[in-house]
Amino acid sequence: MTKENILVIDDELAPRESIRMVLKDKYTVSTATGAHEGLDMMSEKSVDLVVMDIKMPVMDGITALQQIKKKHPDTEVVLLTAYASLDTARDAIRFGAFDYLLKPFDKDNVLLVVEKGLKKRRANKGLQMERDILLDRATYLEEQVDSARSNIMKYYEGTVEALNSTIDAKDHYTFNHSSRVAQLSSQLAAAFGVDEKTTKEIKHAASIHDIGKVGIEENILNKNGKLTDDEYELIKKHPVIGARIIQSIPFLEEAIPVVLYHHERYDGKGYPEGIEGENIPLVARIVGVADAVDAMMSDRPYRDALSIDKVSNELKRCSGIQFDSKMVDLILSGKVSLDWLTKKSD
Repeated sequence: MTKENILVIDDELAPRESIRMVLKDKYTVSTATGAHEGLDMMSEKSVDLVVMDIKMPVMDGITALQQIKKKHPDTEVVLLTAYASLDTARDAIRFGAFDYLLKPFDKDNVLLVVEKGLKKRRANKGLQMERDILLDRATYLEEQVDSARSNIMKYYEGTVEALNSTIDAKDHYTFNHSSRVAQLSSQLAAAFGVDEKTTKEIKHAASIHDIGKVGIEENILNKNGKLTDDEYELIKKHPVIGARIIQSIPFLEEAIPVVLYHHERYDGKGYPEGIEGENIPLVARIVGVADAVDAMMSDRPYRDALSIDKVSNELKRCSGIQFDSKMVDLILSGKVSLDWLTKKSD
């Protein structure tokens, strides 16, 4: 078993050698004739405990103690003192000294104090080791969580892509429309001050907000003329159909409010549930505005795309009625630009 390292610092030979002789059979003991020499030795070799005189020339023991605790905080320090400096030794405890020995010292007392100091160091090292183990475990768990999160995002993005492909196969307009709504929704969310993580979730959710249209007949989705009342009632079912499609996919749960409520109106006259105002989830209010804006700015079989001026007028007219006025203000104030939508291509 490796012996623990003791350093004895004293400018006087007699006490220095006496302590070395007392400790040498049980520990590996080094000696230094002054504080500077002792500190230099400690910088080159690990020391478990220092026994050091308080009164030394050039650098006294109290100053040296502070240096040791600053550079080697885990090393325990026992001070040697005469009766005249006993108060100083007691004060030194405040600076981190473990204990003190009175000159002339007793052999058994030296061994007892040194062993107690080393016992404290061992206990502290044990605690440090436990902390390191816990830190390693925490780091490992964090890595596992990050890996799991990364895998979930891969599945998430893969699932979203698959759902978008399903939409595209049913209705190419809806696919391109959803992509643009996702982009505009993320811009609105960011401008409104939504955090980055939630903004990303809104973008993903917006990209599949019309997934329920896969349950609507193509002849209704692609009809050139005006929908009949019955056909419109069927169209109004797509939010509920969409929510049912994604509710069985655990990592798409945050998309449900968007899919289900993006056609609710601020005045409560929307669908499927007719909820109003702030009762409509914020994410749905954001996507609802983005959805309507892109629809207005897109060519449809039954009408041409509206200009930005006409869209702005419509937003202003419907602010606080169909749309959340806070979202409308972001567009009308220019904080969210619609210019890029005029350059889109289907």
